[in-house]
Amino acid sequence: MLLDAWNKQQWIYDQLDNAWYTPEEFKTKWKLLVTDHNLNRFVARSPEFGIAESLENSRRALERAEELHKKLQGYYEVELRRKH
Repeated sequence: MLLDAWNKQQWIYDQLDNAWYTPEEFKTKWKLLVTDHNLNRFVARSPEFGIAESLENSRRALERAEELHKKLQGYYEVELRRKH
């Protein structure tokens, strides 16, 4: 995986912790990060794709927060009208 990442100019992505490592960082931290039981949580990926994916996730989270905000505003506006 490490050699493949190096050759394809990819980084190592930890799918469990959502952490990114350059191939050099990953090689240095190999003994701390990898065990026989958790190697499958690491994948070689394009860091540019990771940025695009993170931005898309942020956009969706912002949309959900805005929808919740509108719902809350509507709820309390109706609630205030009921009390009068």
